[in-house]
Amino acid sequence: MIFTLRPYQQEAVDATLNHFRRHKTPAVIVLPTGAGKSLVIAELARLARGRVLVLAHVKELVAQNHAKYQALGLEADIFAAGLKRKESHGKVVFGSVQSVARNLDAFQGEFSLLIVDECHRIGDDEESQYQQILTHLTKVNPHLRLLGLTATPFRLGKGWIYQFHYHGMVRGDEKALFRDCIYELPLRYMIKHGYLTPPERLDMPV
Repeated sequence: MIFTLRPYQQEAVDATLNHFRRHKTPAVIVLPTGAGKSLVIAELARLARGRVLVLAHVKELVAQNHAKYQALGLEADIFAAGLKRKESHGKVVFGSVQSVARNLDAFQGEFSLLIVDECHRIGDDEESQYQQILTHLTKVNPHLRLLGLTATPFRLGKGWIYQFHYHGMVRGDEKALFRDCIYELPLRYMIKHGYLTPPERLDMPV
Protein backbone atom coordinates (compact mmCIF):
# COMPACT_ATOMS: atom_id res chain seq x y z
CA MET A 1 0.00 0.00 0.00
CA ILE A 2 1.31 3.44 -0.95
CA PHE A 3 0.21 6.36 1.20
CA THR A 4 -0.40 9.88 -0.07
CA LEU A 5 0.60 12.50 2.45
CA ARG A 6 -2.04 14.87 3.69
CA PRO A 7 -1.26 18.55 2.91
CA TYR A 8 -0.09 19.31 6.44
CA GLN A 9 2.11 16.20 6.50
CA GLN A 10 3.79 17.37 3.30
CA GLU A 11 4.24 20.81 4.84
CA ALA A 12 5.97 19.23 7.84
CA VAL A 13 8.29 17.27 5.53
CA ASP A 14 9.08 20.37 3.47
CA ALA A 15 9.75 22.43 6.61
CA THR A 16 12.24 19.80 7.79
CA LEU A 17 14.07 19.65 4.48
CA ASN A 18 14.27 23.44 4.28
CA HIS A 19 15.55 23.71 7.84
CA PHE A 20 18.32 21.14 7.54
CA ARG A 21 19.47 22.50 4.19
CA ARG A 22 20.26 25.78 5.94
CA HIS A 23 20.89 24.86 9.57
CA LYS A 24 22.46 22.16 11.73
CA THR A 25 20.49 23.01 14.86
CA PRO A 26 18.10 20.44 16.40
CA ALA A 27 14.50 20.95 15.30
CA VAL A 28 11.07 19.81 16.46
CA ILE A 29 7.75 19.25 14.69
CA VAL A 30 4.54 19.51 16.73
CA LEU A 31 1.64 17.40 15.46
CA PRO A 32 -1.44 16.52 17.53
CA THR A 33 -2.30 12.92 18.29
CA GLY A 34 -3.99 11.41 15.24
CA ALA A 35 -2.12 13.58 12.75
CA GLY A 36 -0.02 10.69 11.46
CA LYS A 37 3.50 11.37 12.68
CA SER A 38 4.59 7.94 11.46
CA LEU A 39 3.89 8.89 7.84
CA VAL A 40 5.96 12.06 8.19
CA ILE A 41 8.77 9.98 9.68
CA ALA A 42 8.54 7.44 6.86
CA GLU A 43 8.74 10.09 4.16
CA LEU A 44 11.70 11.85 5.78
CA ALA A 45 13.53 8.54 6.16
CA ARG A 46 12.83 7.77 2.50
CA LEU A 47 14.19 11.12 1.33
CA ALA A 48 17.30 11.15 3.53
CA ARG A 49 20.57 10.77 1.67
CA GLY A 50 22.44 9.25 4.58
CA ARG A 51 21.53 6.68 7.22
CA VAL A 52 18.63 7.32 9.56
CA LEU A 53 17.92 6.09 13.10
CA VAL A 54 14.33 6.46 14.31
CA LEU A 55 13.83 6.10 18.07
CA ALA A 56 10.66 5.42 20.04
CA HIS A 57 10.17 4.60 23.71
CA VAL A 58 7.85 1.59 23.33
CA LYS A 59 7.91 -1.38 20.98
CA GLU A 60 4.42 -0.60 19.65
CA LEU A 61 5.59 2.73 18.26
CA VAL A 62 8.74 1.14 16.85
CA ALA A 63 6.60 -1.41 15.02
CA GLN A 64 4.11 1.20 13.83
CA ASN A 65 6.78 3.52 12.44
CA HIS A 66 8.53 0.60 10.76
CA ALA A 67 5.25 -0.60 9.21
CA LYS A 68 4.52 2.79 7.67
CA TYR A 69 8.01 2.88 6.15
CA GLN A 70 7.54 -0.62 4.75
CA ALA A 71 4.24 0.51 3.25
CA LEU A 72 6.30 2.72 0.94
CA GLY A 73 7.74 -0.48 -0.52
CA LEU A 74 11.03 -0.08 1.34
CA GLU A 75 12.90 -2.29 3.80
CA ALA A 76 14.40 -1.19 7.09
CA ASP A 77 16.02 -2.73 10.14
CA ILE A 78 14.48 -3.03 13.59
CA PHE A 79 16.54 -2.88 16.78
CA ALA A 80 14.21 -3.66 19.67
CA ALA A 81 14.48 -6.52 22.12
CA GLY A 82 10.73 -6.42 22.67
CA LEU A 83 10.21 -7.23 18.98
CA LYS A 84 12.92 -9.91 19.08
CA ARG A 85 14.96 -8.19 16.38
CA LYS A 86 18.38 -6.56 16.67
CA GLU A 87 19.44 -5.34 13.23
CA SER A 88 21.54 -2.20 12.92
CA HIS A 89 23.28 -2.16 9.54
CA GLY A 90 20.56 -0.94 7.19
CA LYS A 91 20.15 2.54 5.73
CA VAL A 92 17.16 3.07 8.01
CA VAL A 93 16.89 1.58 11.51
CA PHE A 94 13.84 1.76 13.76
CA GLY A 95 14.87 1.19 17.36
CA SER A 96 13.64 1.29 20.92
CA VAL A 97 15.51 3.73 23.12
CA GLN A 98 16.23 1.11 25.75
CA SER A 99 17.65 -1.48 23.34
CA VAL A 100 19.79 0.98 21.41
CA ALA A 101 21.20 2.61 24.56
CA ARG A 102 22.24 -0.78 25.92
CA ASN A 103 23.93 -1.80 22.66
CA LEU A 104 25.76 1.28 21.42
CA ASP A 105 28.59 -0.92 20.16
CA ALA A 106 26.19 -2.09 17.45
CA PHE A 107 25.91 1.50 16.20
CA GLN A 108 29.47 2.31 15.20
CA GLY A 109 28.47 3.27 11.67
CA GLU A 110 27.68 6.86 10.75
CA PHE A 111 24.11 8.16 10.80
CA SER A 112 23.17 11.48 9.20
CA LEU A 113 19.77 11.91 10.85
CA LEU A 114 18.36 10.95 14.26
CA ILE A 115 14.57 11.14 14.52
CA VAL A 116 13.01 10.89 17.99
CA ASP A 117 9.29 10.14 18.23
CA GLU A 118 7.59 11.48 21.37
CA CYS A 119 10.66 13.67 21.85
CA HIS A 120 9.22 15.45 24.90
CA ARG A 121 10.39 12.36 26.81
CA ILE A 122 14.04 13.34 26.39
CA GLY A 123 15.31 14.41 29.80
CA ASP A 124 17.96 16.93 30.73
CA ASP A 125 20.12 14.34 32.49
CA GLU A 126 23.26 13.70 30.45
CA GLU A 127 23.21 10.10 31.65
CA SER A 128 19.72 9.44 30.30
CA GLN A 129 19.42 6.83 27.56
CA TYR A 130 18.39 9.42 24.99
CA GLN A 131 21.39 11.58 25.79
CA GLN A 132 23.75 8.59 25.73
CA ILE A 133 22.56 7.71 22.23
CA LEU A 134 22.81 11.30 21.01
CA THR A 135 26.31 11.71 22.44
CA HIS A 136 27.47 8.45 20.88
CA LEU A 137 26.08 9.19 17.42
CA THR A 138 27.45 12.73 17.48
CA LYS A 139 30.94 11.42 18.27
CA VAL A 140 30.72 9.18 15.21
CA ASN A 141 29.28 11.99 13.06
CA PRO A 142 29.66 15.56 14.40
CA HIS A 143 27.31 16.73 11.62
CA LEU A 144 24.41 14.55 12.82
CA ARG A 145 21.02 16.22 12.44
CA LEU A 146 18.43 15.80 15.21
CA LEU A 147 14.68 15.97 14.60
CA GLY A 148 12.01 15.46 17.24
CA LEU A 149 8.27 14.91 16.86
CA THR A 150 5.72 15.40 19.62
CA ALA A 151 2.16 16.41 20.38
CA THR A 152 3.14 17.95 23.72
CA PRO A 153 6.05 20.42 23.46
CA PHE A 154 5.45 21.82 26.95
CA ARG A 155 6.48 19.71 29.95
CA LEU A 156 5.04 20.42 33.38
CA GLY A 157 7.81 21.48 35.69
CA LYS A 158 10.25 21.71 32.79
CA GLY A 159 8.76 24.20 30.34
CA TRP A 160 9.08 24.29 26.56
CA ILE A 161 11.33 21.73 24.87
CA TYR A 162 12.41 24.22 22.21
CA GLN A 163 13.70 27.79 22.22
CA PHE A 164 12.34 29.50 19.10
CA HIS A 165 9.03 29.11 17.26
CA TYR A 166 8.92 29.69 13.52
CA HIS A 167 6.13 32.27 14.01
CA GLY A 168 8.62 34.41 15.93
CA MET A 169 7.87 33.55 19.55
CA VAL A 170 10.63 32.83 22.04
CA ARG A 171 9.45 29.97 24.23
CA GLY A 172 12.25 28.14 26.02
CA ASP A 173 15.76 29.18 26.97
CA GLU A 174 19.19 28.35 25.63
CA LYS A 175 19.22 25.13 27.67
CA ALA A 176 16.45 23.62 25.54
CA LEU A 177 17.70 20.64 23.53
CA PHE A 178 15.75 21.67 20.45
CA ARG A 179 16.50 25.14 19.16
CA ASP A 180 13.68 25.54 16.67
CA CYS A 181 10.06 24.49 16.33
CA ILE A 182 9.88 24.41 12.54
CA TYR A 183 6.27 23.29 12.12
CA GLU A 184 3.18 23.10 14.33
CA LEU A 185 -0.32 21.96 13.44
CA PRO A 186 -3.12 23.17 15.73
CA LEU A 187 -5.67 20.63 16.91
CA ARG A 188 -8.45 22.92 15.68
CA TYR A 189 -7.17 22.50 12.11
CA MET A 190 -7.58 18.73 12.38
CA ILE A 191 -11.15 19.13 13.64
CA LYS A 192 -12.11 21.87 11.16
CA HIS A 193 -10.97 19.82 8.17
CA GLY A 194 -12.61 16.61 9.34
CA TYR A 195 -9.48 14.67 10.26
CA LEU A 196 -10.65 14.42 13.88
CA THR A 197 -14.11 14.59 15.44
CA PRO A 198 -14.77 17.46 17.86
CA PRO A 199 -14.68 16.55 21.55
CA GLU A 200 -17.97 16.16 23.41
CA ARG A 201 -18.54 16.85 27.07
CA LEU A 202 -20.28 14.14 29.05
CA ASP A 203 -21.48 14.76 32.60
CA MET A 204 -21.62 11.52 34.56
CA PRO A 205 -22.12 10.78 38.25
CA VAL A 206 -19.09 9.41 40.05
